[in-house]
Amino acid sequence: MELDFLIQNWYLILTLVIILALLLLEPYLLKLSGIDSVGPLGVTQLVNRESAVVLDVCTAKEFSAAHIPDALSVPASEIGTLSDKINRHKDKPVIISCRSGNRAKGAAKKFVKLGFKKIYILTGGNAAWEKENLPMTRNS
Repeated sequence: MELDFLIQNWYLILTLVIILALLLLEPYLLKLSGIDSVGPLGVTQLVNRESAVVLDVCTAKEFSAAHIPDALSVPASEIGTLSDKINRHKDKPVIISCRSGNRAKGAAKKFVKLGFKKIYILTGGNAAWEKENLPMTRNS
């Protein structure tokens, strides 16, 4: 009975296997691109020990509502046009943050294309930062 189900629905099983493989491979593919991930406590270590710079890729409105102290606002949609603001940080470790961590992945790929060498994504984004009870700067 179960074998019949598997045979008749082989395409569903194949789809599941492909989706699981993509989910499991994503961190390795990012690492191959020169992008690593770091948790909130690792961010503080990178900033303190290696003078890392936090680049927040949230929208300007989100950034003004709350952001990591000393983070620079570099909205994801404007990365290519803000070269003067960010190029001076190419030789430093750069930590990309956003609200949840999803936009940071796409933004990190753009920074790789711009020639940044040490790129980290804040795992879980600013939400994870707040969850660790780390300080946030609020402008509103």
